Formats: sequence, C-alpha cells, structure tokens
Amino acid sequence: MKVLKKIFGFRESTILLVILAFAVILSISRPPFLSSINLFGILYSISVNSIIIGAMTVLFVSGGFDMSVGSILGLSGIIVGTLMVGGMPIVPAILITVALGIVMGAVQGFFISYLTINPFIVTLAGWFVYGALIFIVGKGSNINGFPKSFNLISFYKVAKVPVIIIFAMVTIIIFEVLLRKNFFFRSAFYIGGNENAAELVGISVKKIKLVLYTLTGATSAIAGIFLTSRFMAAYNVAGSENAFQIITAVIIGGASLKGGRGSVLGSFLGLIFVALIYDALVLYNINIQWNKFFIGVILIVLVLIDEKVGRRTAMMRG
Repeated sequence: MKVLKKIFGFRESTILLVILAFAVILSISRPPFLSSINLFGILYSISVNSIIIGAMTVLFVSGGFDMSVGSILGLSGIIVGTLMVGGMPIVPAILITVALGIVMGAVQGFFISYLTINPFIVTLAGWFVYGALIFIVGKGSNINGFPKSFNLISFYKVAKVPVIIIFAMVTIIIFEVLLRKNFFFRSAFYIGGNENAAELVGISVKKIKLVLYTLTGATSAIAGIFLTSRFMAAYNVAGSENAFQIITAVIIGGASLKGGRGSVLGSFLGLIFVALIYDALVLYNINIQWNKFFIGVILIVLVLIDEKVGRRTAMMRG
C-alpha cells in the first residue's frame, strides 16, 4: 500500500494510467497494436521530439517558451545535408550543424534574457527567420544523396534497439535527473515561480535563461540530424509541426504555461499519449486530421484547469 501511495503521489500518475488504459483498449480492439512493427513505429515517431522535449520542459518550468524548435530542426537537416552533398565528411558536417544550432538558440536566449524581449515574440520571429532559411539554404529543394554510413546514425542497433531510440531515452533520463537533482537546472522552478524573488536570492536568472534557450537550439539541431539520417533526405517541410507537438506534450504532461511546474517524465508521457491518439486513428482507419481536433480540445481543457489551479493557489497565498 505504501508503494502504491508513493506511485500515485506523482503528478505523472494520472496520464500514465490514461496511457495504460488506452493501450489495453487498443490491444483488445485492435490486436495489431501489440505487434513489434507498430510498437517500434510509435517509438520511432516520438524519438526525434524526445530529444528536444527535455530542454523544452526545463524552459517551460522557468517560465520560458520556444516556438522556433521546429524551424531549427528543419534548417539543421538542410545544413548537414548541404555540407555532406558538398563533399564534407560526416563528422565535421554534424559538428558544424550542432554548433549552428547552439548559436541559433543562444541568439534567441540573448534577446530574451538580456534584452528582456517577450519570448513568444522572439521565438516566433525565429520560427519565421529559420523557416525562411530552410528554403534559402536548400534552394527550395529537398536534399539527398548522402553517404550510406550516415544512415547508421539512426538505424545502427545496440541489443536490437536502434541508436536513435536509445539516444532519445538517454536524453530524457539526463534532463529528468538534472531537473530533479542539479541546482542550476532546479533553479528553473524558482525563476518560473517568481523571477524577481529568484534574483533577490542570488540566482543568475539571465545566465540560466540564456543556457536554457541555447540547449533547445542544440537539441533541435541534433534532432534534425537524426531525422535526416532516418529518412536519408533533408526535406524542406521537416519540422513544420514539431514545435506544436512538443509544446502540446509538455502541457499535457503537467507543465504550467506560467512556469514553476513541470517534469521531463510527464512531458515524455505526454508525447506517448499524443502518439497513441494518432496510432489509434490509423488502426481504426479514421481520418488522421481528427488527431488535431482531439489534441486541440484536450489543450483547451488543460489550459482551463491550469488557470483554475493558478487562481486557487493565488487565493490561498493571498
């Protein structure tokens, strides 16, 4: 009983139970759901976003927001593809691409943390700018013709598990541990809860914000490289929906839009939940556009709950 109480004391318990119930219903009504092909397909579908979601969760906890991750992901694919097609070896091409992702994230972090510009405005502008560069750098075309060894980055298997899935899970674990145990990352809770108070107690708010936006840029670039490796092509539409999927998952996972609350595990469960909805529509042969409808409704409900909880907390403090 003590173990059960401890388990259900976590915020992630509710969404985990919903996922398990959903999975049981699908496995009974649609047996192909439990096939290895389908389950690995789900893991593949969330692996790229899983690489980014840890950094995005910490950013949400600090009260931040990043709309540009999808554009950075897509642009990174175009950059690494262009470099390799131009004759650059795989490793230098990857390193340059990740470095540029770091720069893209850091530039936005500088505008937000040191010039105090609204993060929604800055990252929305980044979404437009980096999105435009996808077509400028790629000259409006998809890029392919990479060395065959580049495909191993995603599909090389360790104990029968593809590297892309292993890397995604390791990233989730690292960010979860950092957010729970590391003082620098735990400071995000104080910043999201009350930024002015965090500064008064000596927390380097600007520095932490800059690092967090830099991390979202870096992880988005890495995700773009993995996605390009997986399909052996850099598509100019890649990343067009990733930011919305990731932000949705973070909110479903329990993060507050106002900051001060959230967990990487919860965000990861949110990703799984979104993937299960999509998978269910495919298995039931329903128009996949209903996926956006259901997610939209869920988001509205969760935001309303978040607002209600926030008002109740404010009244209790008052």
